[in-house]
Amino acid sequence: MVFIIQASSLQFSEEPQSQDALHGRSAILRCELSGPEDMRFWWTQDGRRVQDSNRRFQEGSNLKFTAVDRHADTGSFQCVASSSSTGETVTSANASINIKWLERGPITMNEPASEAELEEAERIVLQCHIDGHPRPSSKWFKDGAQLDRKDRILTLTNLSTGDSGIYSCCAQNAAGKVCSNHNITLNIFDKSVPRVLVAPVDQVVLRNEEAVFHCQFRAKPPPLIEWFHDAEPVLNKSRFVVRRVCVFLQAAVVCVSVEIADMGERLWRVFSAGRGERVRCDPPRGQPEPQVWWERAGARVASEGRVHQRDGDLIFSPTDRSDSGVYTCVARNTAGQKQQELVVTVATSPEWIVQPQDTHVEEGQPGFLHCHARSTPEPRVTWYRKSVPITEEGSRYKLFSNGTLRINSAEVNDAQTYSCVCVTQAGSLSAHARIHILEKLKFTPVPQPSQCLQLDRESSVSCVAKARETPIMHWSRADGADLPSHASQMNGALRFSTVTRADGGNYTCVASSSVQGEIRAHVHLTVGVHVEFKLEPEQTTVYQGHTAVLHCQASGDPQPYVQWMLKDKLLSSSSSSRSMPNGSLVISNVTTEDTGVYTCIAGNTCNIRDTAAQLYVVEKPVHPRSEDEDKSQFKMFQTIALSVAVAVAYIIAVLGLMFYCKQRRKSKRLQKNRAGGEPETECLNGVQLNGHRVSEIHEEVALSSMRPSADSEKQQSCGDELHFPRAHLQTITSLGRGVFGEVFLAKARAIEETEPETLVLVKSLESREETHRSEFRRELEMFSKLNHAHVVRLLGICRETQPHYMILEYVDLVLNTFKCFINSMQQSRLCLNVFGLCLQAGTLRLSPPVNCPAHVCSLMSHCWASSPKERPTFSEILQILTDSPADTKV
Repeated sequence: MVFIIQASSLQFSEEPQSQDALHGRSAILRCELSGPEDMRFWWTQDGRRVQDSNRRFQEGSNLKFTAVDRHADTGSFQCVASSSSTGETVTSANASINIKWLERGPITMNEPASEAELEEAERIVLQCHIDGHPRPSSKWFKDGAQLDRKDRILTLTNLSTGDSGIYSCCAQNAAGKVCSNHNITLNIFDKSVPRVLVAPVDQVVLRNEEAVFHCQFRAKPPPLIEWFHDAEPVLNKSRFVVRRVCVFLQAAVVCVSVEIADMGERLWRVFSAGRGERVRCDPPRGQPEPQVWWERAGARVASEGRVHQRDGDLIFSPTDRSDSGVYTCVARNTAGQKQQELVVTVATSPEWIVQPQDTHVEEGQPGFLHCHARSTPEPRVTWYRKSVPITEEGSRYKLFSNGTLRINSAEVNDAQTYSCVCVTQAGSLSAHARIHILEKLKFTPVPQPSQCLQLDRESSVSCVAKARETPIMHWSRADGADLPSHASQMNGALRFSTVTRADGGNYTCVASSSVQGEIRAHVHLTVGVHVEFKLEPEQTTVYQGHTAVLHCQASGDPQPYVQWMLKDKLLSSSSSSRSMPNGSLVISNVTTEDTGVYTCIAGNTCNIRDTAAQLYVVEKPVHPRSEDEDKSQFKMFQTIALSVAVAVAYIIAVLGLMFYCKQRRKSKRLQKNRAGGEPETECLNGVQLNGHRVSEIHEEVALSSMRPSADSEKQQSCGDELHFPRAHLQTITSLGRGVFGEVFLAKARAIEETEPETLVLVKSLESREETHRSEFRRELEMFSKLNHAHVVRLLGICRETQPHYMILEYVDLVLNTFKCFINSMQQSRLCLNVFGLCLQAGTLRLSPPVNCPAHVCSLMSHCWASSPKERPTFSEILQILTDSPADTKV
């Protein structure tokens, strides 16, 4: 039997190799394969598949560590490659990372168990808890001076005061060098020096009574105790008894002892190199007063030189980096010795270990910038982006203690220049690096999944994408059908020259790149008609308690849905307001709280539009009813009929005067032509006019007949009585503009004796033309003379400053009248204004006069037309009458 063994077609060109790495630093396990291009790679750790994270992730076929972890990255790693086409799989040899690390720790006292037992201890055992891999070598220091001990355990025997001091340890291996983060201070007492256990205290006793003072010391050998009274030794007499406790009769006793207080905790000072510095050592409280001096490494600091001591001060003149270390302030008297440590650090300028470098980062992946420097003390590292300090707020960035900056998920706008600044007291160091973002293929922005096209209009749908290289954009229908002939696509935009109903449906936008593949966006297009308003709400003024109606009608396809909004809140149907099916808003029993701007919102699947209008709610004026009003409404119709009759008679008189002048001019012209006399002139009422057009003369006659005479202008005696302060007027809303100026609705304070506030109508005189000002004065004169229950009253005049105001009584009829008057004057049409009333067509018509020609009746009917636009102007009336036959009886 013959066995045929076929060699695998998959071979590693580079297998992962075991390597050394420092804890917290970066590393990479490389894996490359020579074989088909359709290979998939993954990594295992101790047989378990490695999952990507921000700290450890697969980059291509390699496994990258941004910060090696001595706990999570132990074990065996293998690279696994698999062919997608054949399914063949190959696994690399095991590789591991020998992680070197060194971790700081404290110094602990193993023996005795507590500091309280130090006094009786025969030996002291200290342990240095600095650990690492490989096992570090240790060194011990006392007051900054190295001891001849290299084990992690330090044992002190034959204790003496010389063993007092600050003990620290340092350890070193391939990962670096660190020192203990918590040192221990030992205070060893001289057992031969007596120490006070019990001190005497002052006492107050009665005369001839006993006084007992206790005094106890400890020392080896036991001390001799002496008592003194007024500086004289006390001997055993009848009044004094001296033993372990002493009893004194009728005397004061002083027991002399020695003591020294503690000096406090360790001090820290950081100095800049090259500067003069001074540190004071204050002696502690003691009896007798202690002496103080400075020591370094167990030796006294000299009294002269660059570093010396004077009167308890430690003086640097100047500082040098070699001055860094531990200095001890020692205080001593007969009671013992105390000391206080001073740790001096002379700051040095930082130096680069790893300088930031420009980096390329995939969009959405983490990015790292390294900034490592060394100095004494450790430099403070700050990162800046666009001159703004970077913080860890918002989880966008992570700042490591070694100076590394991590961008957690890179975005396009992270492509900036970043600055790293390392600072100590001695100076600073800075460097810059730029991050280049490798953009991924994406839509910017993603097309809306549902969009609307305007029927029978030109429309387009946009689709934009970005990538490292410009992507190719293409539109297609989701059902596979071809795009219609009237549709075209360019630069990602799908354009319809004229949208039809058949253009609706599902479409797909495809963005493709030869390097990054392709992405798709699906869009559903709806064909419809945008919302348009057929009827928009108008500004409305309503009496309190009445019903207000705001109209709003909109068209579109689909049929738009209409909603109303007030003060940024949608209105819902209630007992007082409801929205009608046609879109109108009806508000019943309105109050002043209903005043505001109402917004009509209409929308369908294609678009949303809104329009707004102001609603004013005013109080309804209350007028006392006269006895004439209680009788009948007949007098009102009588007044209106009389007014109309007077107006018609006035017009007929003017027209008759015009025709009279016309006939007179014709007869004079004929007489002069026969006589061949003087040049032709025209006369009107005895005034000669040279070369003026007849229509101009006729209009001037009509206007001059309506002007008040000079005498009437002088009759303004009523003006003072009707004067009203302008400050007492409060404007509510504008009603429009007339010939004279603005007409508005207002509240007048105390203009009526029976009411605190009265709703009034105000006409302003803003025009500078003399004809308008004369007409304004004529109306004032006319209204001041009228006093009838059915005629608008003149309530006041404001003419102390410009513009002058005419204040009229306000009723619904007056409001309609003035609106009619304003509209008619703006359109240069005739509106009969008689005693403040505007006669509306259809309200009252007079029968034609007897023997009135047909064309004159037609003219009068046109003058009474309901629409101001249909009424003839004065010029048109004049022209019609001028063209009448000469024998017409008018």
